[in-house]
Amino acid sequence: MTSQEQIIENETHLLQAFKEKNLAVLNEMLYEGCIFNLPNGKTAGKPDVLENYRSGNTVMISISVSDQIINLFDDVAVVDVIQDMKLSYFDQAVDSKFRYIRVWKLFGNKWQAISVTGIQLSQDEN
Repeated sequence: MTSQEQIIENETHLLQAFKEKNLAVLNEMLYEGCIFNLPNGKTAGKPDVLENYRSGNTVMISISVSDQIINLFDDVAVVDVIQDMKLSYFDQAVDSKFRYIRVWKLFGNKWQAISVTGIQLSQDEN
């Protein structure tokens, strides 16, 4: 399997794990020092994100992707993607499109997300 195919597979598994609240898979796929720049402008770490899912403060209802671009640089991959998401975030319903950039790094033979940045797209960009 090529690196590009591995990244495509990892992206699918990561989003599925978020939707299914599979904390074991998320823990494995996210680098311990992963930095999240959230659409609300806040920055969080892996423990914060996992706790939000564990506690039910974040509940993913549906997620679909489009316009995925993957750039590979040796052992680093940058993924730019549009995500159409329905979720509950601290009891607020969210139904919108977002642009996400995820950076993956190969550690040995395992890719892990080391950075995740999301921005909500305006209605004009939807």
